[in-house]
Amino acid sequence: MPKKIDHELRRLDFTEAAIAVIGRQGIDNTRLIDVARAANATTGALTHYFEGKDAVLLAAFDHVAQHILRDLLTESDESLIDRAAQALPLDEEGVMYWRVWICFLSRAVADPALARINNDYHDEFRQRLARLLETEQAAGRLSRDVDRAETAEAVIAVVDGLGVHAAMQPDTWTAERLRKQLDTMLRPLLPMP
Repeated sequence: MPKKIDHELRRLDFTEAAIAVIGRQGIDNTRLIDVARAANATTGALTHYFEGKDAVLLAAFDHVAQHILRDLLTESDESLIDRAAQALPLDEEGVMYWRVWICFLSRAVADPALARINNDYHDEFRQRLARLLETEQAAGRLSRDVDRAETAEAVIAVVDGLGVHAAMQPDTWTAERLRKQLDTMLRPLLPMP
């Protein structure tokens, strides 16, 4: 009897392998065979799920973006600053995710289609963060004077800046240092009522 394969799970295995390889080697040094090996598979098995390297890159980037969006949407009693910290590279996996993001952005600079994809994700981040700020205002945990759109943009800029530093210098930008710097930068933007 043929072996039953969970295709969604197999595709996820390849995506996670791609994240690890791209995070270590960068996009230009990543080959399909590297991703296949990291997933303990053949290149033929990989190309059954992805048409080529660009498709693997997009899947890796989408996985990273959805991970961050999921963290923003998860119901939580944590402060807004603690929730924003979840988007930072606080551990080895986070560093890999941010390196994939940076690799994608470097390609998006010269590729209008990738730039649109990045802009769409950014718009979604901004909208979800603005809704989260609205929820915080309605619950009385954030001043009603805060402009949600501008503050969402500022929070994203702070997280982006810290994330890039931490992805490039993980030994210097420890989780503790990232959280402390995030608190220092965001606390004035998020006044209590």
